[in-house]
Amino acid sequence: MDTITLQCRFDLEGEPLYTLKWYKGGKEFYRYIPKEMPNTQVFPLPGINVDRSKSNPYEVVLRNVQPEATGKYKCEVSSDAPNFYTVMESAYLFVVDVPVDDPVMTVDKEVADVGSTLTGNCSAPASYPAANVTWYLNGRKIPQSSQRLLSPSELQNAVSSASVPSVSSRRMPMVAFSQLELEIDEETFQNGKARLKCTGTIFHLYKREKEIVLEEERPRPKPSSVLGIRDAAGGKRIPNCICLHVKGFNSLT
Repeated sequence: MDTITLQCRFDLEGEPLYTLKWYKGGKEFYRYIPKEMPNTQVFPLPGINVDRSKSNPYEVVLRNVQPEATGKYKCEVSSDAPNFYTVMESAYLFVVDVPVDDPVMTVDKEVADVGSTLTGNCSAPASYPAANVTWYLNGRKIPQSSQRLLSPSELQNAVSSASVPSVSSRRMPMVAFSQLELEIDEETFQNGKARLKCTGTIFHLYKREKEIVLEEERPRPKPSSVLGIRDAAGGKRIPNCICLHVKGFNSLT
């Protein structure tokens, strides 16, 4: 498991340090009092494992970090007599269980016609917190999609069921499962093909994607790039333009 370091930098402007305390969610788990022996105390707290040998007044090292360590941390510093000034700062720690696999993406058909509806499913691997799944069509984000958080065991039921159960727990690895219904219109395909992609992201730590190339069932004919008229005598195509020759230059108007 990973090790993290909590840092608390302070300047008492010449005042002696009386005590330094660390809290998680309002509960104290580390205390340093330089005048006492031993000068360090550690209080048991679920998910918090302090490495005493590597901790000091300026930083506290947590080992074997689990998702339960996620939460708000506060450092409180107090000066000694006669003033006993106290200052505190807090920060939020999010422990991320990053997946290593790519998202899994399926569609009900890879060949579609204009006017039809395509259904797609995309699930990011189990992680904590769950990944955010985003759909793209030809490089553009598709806003119309639904996403639910499922435990790995519930994912199988969700794929084959119309109703997707909701999960309230956020302390276990979750699968981000997204369903998409895409109305195929004339702008979906480019030269008879369309690129449908789903991307799974977790902050800046994880970004994986899966892409499927869709094909148009009855590709529309491409517009001709050369327009012209035919010679009534020989049937030869003549460019529909007026060409002028001026001082050695060919100009088209």
